[in-house]
Amino acid sequence: MIRQYNTMRQRIQTLDGLRFLAAIGVLWIHAWTFFGNPRYYIGPIDIAAILAIGGNGVDLFFVISGFCMYYFYASKNEFSYHDFYRFIIKRWVRLSPAFYAIAIVYIIIANHDIAVDMIYLLNSVFYLNAIFPQYNIASHFWTLGVEWQFYLIIPFLLIYQNKIGFKKIFIGVFGIVFFIGVISVFIFKDQYDWFTNFIFFRGIEFGCGVIAARLLIKSNSYLKSRILWLLMFLAITYVGRAFISRQVLALSPYYYNLYKLLGFIIMGGGFAGILYLAVTSVKWLNLILGNKLFKKMGKISYSFYLWHALVFPIIAGYIIRFLPISKGIMLPVITTIISTIVLYPVSQLSYNLLEKPFLSVGNLTTK
Repeated sequence: MIRQYNTMRQRIQTLDGLRFLAAIGVLWIHAWTFFGNPRYYIGPIDIAAILAIGGNGVDLFFVISGFCMYYFYASKNEFSYHDFYRFIIKRWVRLSPAFYAIAIVYIIIANHDIAVDMIYLLNSVFYLNAIFPQYNIASHFWTLGVEWQFYLIIPFLLIYQNKIGFKKIFIGVFGIVFFIGVISVFIFKDQYDWFTNFIFFRGIEFGCGVIAARLLIKSNSYLKSRILWLLMFLAITYVGRAFISRQVLALSPYYYNLYKLLGFIIMGGGFAGILYLAVTSVKWLNLILGNKLFKKMGKISYSFYLWHALVFPIIAGYIIRFLPISKGIMLPVITTIISTIVLYPVSQLSYNLLEKPFLSVGNLTTK
């Protein structure tokens, strides 16, 4: 029993490390974009293009969420419709206090009139951020809407996996999600790009996390040649990212969202592989992702993610004003570093006040 507990702690630690990398990646890509996507070459290699994978920190968050929701709930012998209700309540209590409080801060700073503020606030209160992005208080809040779309379908997988089998219900649930995504492309073509931020396009990423959790529960095998596996999963992730690049999307004027869908699926597979390596690691990968800094930052990554879009533009403004740097990649680099330093105490305080008191009710972190 002690050995099993220690293993669980190790897995949570490495997940925290991945959460930190995802959060810092999102901060980096937003800072990089803020300064006009500056390039930096070492010989023929564009380092900025490699670091742009940080823009897919959200995709990694989705994979982690799929992993956690399945791994921690699939251990129940039965998951009933009554558990469905309790699951939804737990998730709401876990995520909402911090989200609502921070959303109100964003609204106050935006300083709209009362009617507009109420529309924006209600859009977030009911987690409609992905459905009505035009009423988002902050652009990155759409991810919370997609998370909730996933929370509404994962219980069906948990309920029916013991009744009709995991493979059948997994293919049924995520097959329907994938089918709707494909059909929407042929129906709407290039008219509804916002649809790609729905569960119909992002659902497979959650599904990849579910598969990683399922493999861990059933086999818990330790892969040999882990460096080679890691390199392979990183390569898969970059291939997926290539499919959502402008160059690839430009190949089809009407059906480019099919490339996006394929890219999300491939990236989800790559990230899920990296996650599996992380949670089964007992050596170097565990030491890297399970270090004290990564654990602390991963623990507060949800608040970090929510606050970052408010903090980094302020830091960027001061950097532009006071540092003698007119252009280049050092601008987003310095912005990311200083923003992280500022965000740490802010996120820690936010975690202590708005997250920690509710962990006993909703104790599975997805961010």
